[in-house]
Amino acid sequence: MPKRKTTKPRTANKINRHGTVITVSVLAVMVISVLAINKSSPFAYSLYNTDIISYEKGTVSVVLEEYLESDPDLPGQKLGYQKIRVKLKNGPMRGEEIELEHYLYTTHSVLARKGLSVIIKADRPENVEPYYSVYNYDRVPGLSTAIIIFVAFIFLVGGLKGLRSLLGLAVSLFFILVFLLPAICRGWSPVLVTLVTGTVIVSFSLLLLNGFSRKTFTALAATVSGVLLSGFFFALVSALTSLTGYNIDEAEALIMVSRETGLRIGEVLFAGVIIASLGAVMDTTVSLAAAMYEIEEQSPGISPRKMFLSGMTMGRDIIGANCMTLILAFVGSSLAALLSLAAYGTQFNQLISSNYLAVEVAYAFTGGLAVVVAVPITAGLCVIQSKNGKKTIHTRKSRK
Repeated sequence: MPKRKTTKPRTANKINRHGTVITVSVLAVMVISVLAINKSSPFAYSLYNTDIISYEKGTVSVVLEEYLESDPDLPGQKLGYQKIRVKLKNGPMRGEEIELEHYLYTTHSVLARKGLSVIIKADRPENVEPYYSVYNYDRVPGLSTAIIIFVAFIFLVGGLKGLRSLLGLAVSLFFILVFLLPAICRGWSPVLVTLVTGTVIVSFSLLLLNGFSRKTFTALAATVSGVLLSGFFFALVSALTSLTGYNIDEAEALIMVSRETGLRIGEVLFAGVIIASLGAVMDTTVSLAAAMYEIEEQSPGISPRKMFLSGMTMGRDIIGANCMTLILAFVGSSLAALLSLAAYGTQFNQLISSNYLAVEVAYAFTGGLAVVVAVPITAGLCVIQSKNGKKTIHTRKSRK
């Protein structure tokens, strides 16, 4: 007898197509709404008056004079003076050439050569002769090349799914930069805004990546639960170590902003840990959910208990890898600061009780805890959503 054709794959594809259309439509509405909010209520406060200062692109036309010497402490670095002519590529003097004196020192050694693209800091006060200086190299071409290479590799390895993940990354950056930061600066609750932003980021990232599926909704529920629990843990750590938003390095500047805008500094630290935890937790939940549902497909008769234990076994490996990632990311990003502290002869009690280390360690360990609690939550949700798990729940209800 010929095998009966199944319509399950077609139905799943149809659901995913409709789901993608719904996801993109809702995302478009939310993006337009955010842009409309920013347009109707723009955040225009600035600590300093930057109306007379602009940073413009330019190309070095010629080096007129230079007096350079090698830095005795840093091989390859140059120190000294250059007199250069630069052709501006944008701004009010676009196409014109300016002549300026450029000084090279240890922490700002931009060696000018003909054809070099640079960023010029233009200071143009009223009724005063403009002052120009070399701010830095024009890094846009280099960064653009790096991004193109990154996108190309993601497409070559990940295909369309890789491009979907890039779209999810773009969505995340949009809501953080265009919604989260302006909303906090306006005086909205950082914790509430961050929870909303985090939920939106996780939802759209997972929906764009995997569509409407059990894996998506399991990972979404587990991620939000894990991040919320990590937030409570961070609140506990903050209380035990007397950490507040006023302990961060940028507190002085934020205090000045808060006087004008109502910025809630005390909640900024708490909001930051939620964003910091999102990536690692989402990675954990998606990886574990995908593996557990694959186990169910390959072993249809597996019992809920065995499936849960299998999930916990895989989860322990994921916990080890992701917690190590969080700690190493902390050490890597803080390496220069830690070296500086060591060079100044910082004592152990001084270091361990400093605001800097307390904040960074709290971030790292809170993110680690979020990864840890996400594993049993994900494993439990996968079992509940599995076919055998649903049968078990249905059987228990029938007995009652």
